[in-house]
Amino acid sequence: MKARHTYPAGHTSASRLKALLACLEDEKGHAAAEAWLAKVRLARGDLEDETRLLPLAALHSALVAFVAELPDGLERTAPYLAARDNLGVWARVLRGTRSPEEALARLESSDSEHGRTTRWERLEAGPGFWRGRVRIGHDPKLEADGLLARARQIELSVVPTLFGYPRGSVVARDATDDAQEFEVRWPLPTPARGVIAGALAGALAGGAALAVHPGTASTLAALFTPVVGAAAGLFWTRDRGRRIESSAQSVRVSALERSLALRERESRAGAGDLEGSVVAGQYRIGERMGSGASGVIYEATRITDGVPVAIKLLRAATAHDVTASDRLRRESEALGLSWHPNVVEVFDHGHLPDGTSYLVMELLQGEMLATRLKYRVRLPAREVLPIAKQVAEALVAIHAAGVVHRDLKPSNIYLVPDEDAGPAKERVKVFDFGIARVEWEEMRITNMGAPLGTPGYMSPEQESGLEIDHRSDVYAAGAVLYECLVGEPPPVSDADMWKPGTRPPSSFAMRLADGVLRSDSGVQPASRRMPSVAPAALDAADELPPAPQDVDAPPAWRAVVERALAKRPEDRFQDARALLAALRALEPAAAAPSRTAGES
Repeated sequence: MKARHTYPAGHTSASRLKALLACLEDEKGHAAAEAWLAKVRLARGDLEDETRLLPLAALHSALVAFVAELPDGLERTAPYLAARDNLGVWARVLRGTRSPEEALARLESSDSEHGRTTRWERLEAGPGFWRGRVRIGHDPKLEADGLLARARQIELSVVPTLFGYPRGSVVARDATDDAQEFEVRWPLPTPARGVIAGALAGALAGGAALAVHPGTASTLAALFTPVVGAAAGLFWTRDRGRRIESSAQSVRVSALERSLALRERESRAGAGDLEGSVVAGQYRIGERMGSGASGVIYEATRITDGVPVAIKLLRAATAHDVTASDRLRRESEALGLSWHPNVVEVFDHGHLPDGTSYLVMELLQGEMLATRLKYRVRLPAREVLPIAKQVAEALVAIHAAGVVHRDLKPSNIYLVPDEDAGPAKERVKVFDFGIARVEWEEMRITNMGAPLGTPGYMSPEQESGLEIDHRSDVYAAGAVLYECLVGEPPPVSDADMWKPGTRPPSSFAMRLADGVLRSDSGVQPASRRMPSVAPAALDAADELPPAPQDVDAPPAWRAVVERALAKRPEDRFQDARALLAALRALEPAAAAPSRTAGES
């Protein structure tokens, strides 16, 4: 399997796209602005809050579309970056700073937090001067045409204007694939410069008067005009300093007011109404797919390329629970490590500003194996085999990545149409790694003393709370095969494998456990395991629900399932590759149709 080299997606603030939109609308009109929005797959509402995070790739696409419409217009976007309705994004940079060089130093804590792909370093700074480097962690292809670097230059030049100075001049220095260096300079109204400029102006004026009207009075005037000019220059410099400070204070107040207004708008928004909104800077939320006690899953669309995804959101209150948050983190790590065509792909994970944890996965369109079994009860061997082989292939990849799934069952196996393989073909997708074990992580997630997993699919050692390894997943795969062929999960484990202090199963259930798939007439289904049945009721076999009709299965299948379901780990297939090899050997047997008891 070819290794993939992936880069972090990278985020940017909506303020940059908002400035592009405002400039384009003023220059080319409303229709051109709407067409530009359509090209970048954004709505005006997405840009109302300039502090919102959007994909860095969306900014690059927006710059490409903007330059196509206004080839020489990029420089004209500078004033819009500092417009009053775009100041919310500058609030953090301006807070507590008194000069542009101090604000530019804040880039280290502001822009870096946006996407974790651009990290600023201050190399040198002083009055009227700043030099720094930005390190690039996202896909270097986004930087190839220089548009993002040019956008950074323009934004850096705007910073002095926030303090009442003219726009700074920015020079790009050394640039590599993973770093860019910039130098920013802006003029400062120093008293010495004002005095000298005023004195020179006065001297020129006095000299001109003496040349036009020579005489004693003109000579005296020529001697005093430089002094008067120097005083005027000093006054002008000090007045200019006061105006600069006043302008800077006004911008800081406006930025604070804008920031508070955005926060108030966010607090008024309905917390549960996410449809249509953009979360994590990249995903537009669609319809709700399902929800539980700890979170909710939505359909969503990735803004950059329109790819449909599924996003799992852990509720903010639950996200502060260490166990719940840790499980979502484990799921993202396990999915990332176990990349394989038969494992659901994870695209992104992280935390939203309100503390909500999120996990973004590929959107699966198809049917859960559990749903198919619910309506068909059992499947013929020829239909089970391709599903079983793909599950085994997924386990090979999962285990090779140092991950144990720990909760393999029909409701965690998805069947999606596989157009590449041909009509009526399906691809298995294994998902829900919420309790997966990663080798180099801590070995357990506490769960109030109860075993982790789903009864009926847990190996005896897992059900007993003992140490497990990848052979526990092999057992679960055997349990899934058993249910596909028989119509229900395998029976309970032997009493000696139950945890101390709990009631062992009844003798009737134990006899079924001893006779798994060993009947003379074929596969014998076990009595249904009913969690709601009280322990006392298990003592009477005739009070249990009736077993489904007997089913025949090829003897080779019985051998595979029996070995996978062996109570002792050392008696099972020792890894998923061995299970996969045994399943491949079943292909001739699977071609023969299975029959239910009573058929001639």
